[in-house]
Parts: sequence; C-alpha cells; structure tokens
Amino acid sequence: MKNVLVLGGGKVGKSVAELLLALGRGAYRVTLADRDEANLREVDANLSRLKKLVPHAVEFATRRIDAADKAAVRAALKEVGAGGSVICMLPYDLVLGVAEIASELGVHYFDVTEDVETSDAVKRLAESGRAKVALVPQCGLAPGYIAIAGYEIARKFDEIHELTLRVGALPQYPTNALHYNVTWSTAGVVNEYCEPCNVMLDGRFAKLPALEGLEDFSFEGVGYEAFYTSGGVGSLIETLLAEKKTTAESRIAYKTIRYPGHRDLMKFLLQDLRLGVENAKPTSSGRVFDRRLAMELLDHAIARTLQDVVIVFVSCIGIREGRREQINLKRAVRATTMFGRVWPAIELTTAAGVCAMVDMHNLGKLPASGFIKQEDCTLTAFNESLFGLAYEAPERIEAAVLGAKR
Repeated sequence: MKNVLVLGGGKVGKSVAELLLALGRGAYRVTLADRDEANLREVDANLSRLKKLVPHAVEFATRRIDAADKAAVRAALKEVGAGGSVICMLPYDLVLGVAEIASELGVHYFDVTEDVETSDAVKRLAESGRAKVALVPQCGLAPGYIAIAGYEIARKFDEIHELTLRVGALPQYPTNALHYNVTWSTAGVVNEYCEPCNVMLDGRFAKLPALEGLEDFSFEGVGYEAFYTSGGVGSLIETLLAEKKTTAESRIAYKTIRYPGHRDLMKFLLQDLRLGVENAKPTSSGRVFDRRLAMELLDHAIARTLQDVVIVFVSCIGIREGRREQINLKRAVRATTMFGRVWPAIELTTAAGVCAMVDMHNLGKLPASGFIKQEDCTLTAFNESLFGLAYEAPERIEAAVLGAKR
C-alpha cells in the first residue's frame, strides 16, 4: 500500500480521501489532516461507512493539524515517508511552501490550486534541479481536467485560431440575486475573481483582469454567461506555444461559467466596493475592507447546496486537414448519490481529477519525477481509469466498485 496524506478536509478534501480509497481498490493508505474537528468527524464517519461497503481494504486515519504551522506540516509529511504522496487541498494562501517540504522529504506532490503564484513556485522548484519527486500542481477540475480535455481537442488541429475552455460549478436551483450557492472553496472563488488571468490574444501571451471577456452562450437550452478568471488555463498555453500550434491570430483563454447577471454583481462587490484588495489598510475606525472580508461575507450569506451541476464546454476553431473547422467537447455532471451519501458534482469532479493523477502516477502511466503538466495525461488514459467515470458516467461508479462484492 502507498501512503497518501490529504492536507485539508473541507468540502472537497474529504471527497478526495474517500474517492481514492473507494476507487483505489486497496492500493492506498490515506491519512487526512485538518485543523477543524467537525471536518475530521465527518471524514471519519464517511470513511468508516465506506469500509463496510467496499470489497477491498480501506485503511485510513485522521489527524488534527493547523496547516499554517509549517513544522506540523513537515512532521506529517515525514510520516508519509519517501515514495508516498501528499495531496494539498488547502486554501490558496496556505499552499505555498508545501511542495518544497515534500520534495525535500521525497514525497510526491499534487495540488488543485488555481493560484498562479503557487503553481509558478512549484515549476521553479522543478526547474532548479532539486526536485527528485513528481511535482503535479493544478490537478482537479479547473485547472486540471479542463486542460486535459482542452489539449485533447487542440491537438487535432494543425493551427489553432481560437480555443476557449469554459467550466462552471452551478446550483441546479438558484434563488438569490447572485444565482450562486457555495459549492467550492469561497477563498478559491474570490481569489480567481481577483487575480490576473493568463490568456493568449492575437498570438501573444497576456495577463488580463479577471471578470473581463464577458460572453453569453447557450448550453442544452439554458442561457449562461462566461468571463475570464485566474488559473484555469494551467500550463496549456505554454504547451501549445512549444508545439507551434499557435499563429499570429490565435486566441486562447479560460472562462468561468455562471448564470447571467452574476459577473456584474461580483464586479460591484470586488471592484467598485474594493473588497477584492488583498492587503487593505484599516479605516479610521479600525475596520479592514479587503478580500478576506469578501470571503467571510459570502460564507456568511450564501447557503451551501448539494444540488449542483458542473458544466464543461471546450470549443476550438482552427485549421484541420487543410480546412477551417470547429470541434466542441461538452460535459454536464450533476450531484450523484453513492456510497451512502450525496456527492455534489464539484466535489466529485475535482476529487476525480486529482485522484486520477495520483493513481496514474502510482501505476507508472505518468513521468516518475519532475514537473508534470495536466497535458501529460491524455483524455483517453484519464477515461480508462475508474476515476474517469466521474465525467463520463458517474451513475456507474458505485456499481463498478461494489460489483465484486455483489
């Protein structure tokens, strides 16, 4: 069994631990670490229930750790041991530095962060020549699966004129003015709405403000909007540049999908009211109006929902076999009931993305060490794994795991 440490047991972290144990078929021993006792109790209940259901071994432990304490993180990684793996599910502001500790201790590193600064730090570590482990940032859904799917479409073209990656985690039944419910890390959502976005415009790499590039489109008869947010494109632009797939007219971008009207309200909150500032100075009354306050406000006011849908929509236009063509890829994944509980679509798809990369690395289907991009995994290989069912046929996951027992 391979030792795996999941750092962070919030909305998605708990699902990462459960999905890896459920679909890993006894290949992993998982420890989940979090500072919140309520999270740890929920994880323990979920994994104890799973252990009674599946036909293979389920070995797990929970551990209370404050991820802000780097000494405690180091101690936990040391217990994983050389050759094991860490899956970093921490808020974006706590991720930086974990990869360095993992590499020093010989522990393979995976994360799901959309934070560009953190991912760049991981890449610099790999390029320094000091890393002797696999460094795999930006797994999950977006970044993550969306880059795998986008690359699958892009590589069918000789020239790319326009490639747009779109992903949205949305409530199935929106009722508030934002047309939004909490399904993902609030810190992650606010961060991607505030940080610069990597895009390609007219064949040139550029950084543009988040919440721009607004477009309207229809998907399966429902109207949506989409706009730039940070981090989702991952390393795909660099990969396509290196492969000389782009031209002087190429446009490549990642956009977040929301119901119409959401973008304007978030722009008012984060830009007009200046709650997107990361390190604001206190006012004369001592109050601080900054990004942290925006996160707390959304957590306080916007209800969580388990009834969500994840939409993936990739469109590419370019030259293929001498003709200008367009190819699209679309997926719609809804909340699923399995292993005795409801799995929100955002939890299932994000967990499947990072678990698939961990599993394929363990099976020798990815490079053994160094910086690993999402594009290093083909969509075919992803879909051939059990974790690929999360996107292709989530209703079949439970039967695929429990079939042997039944």
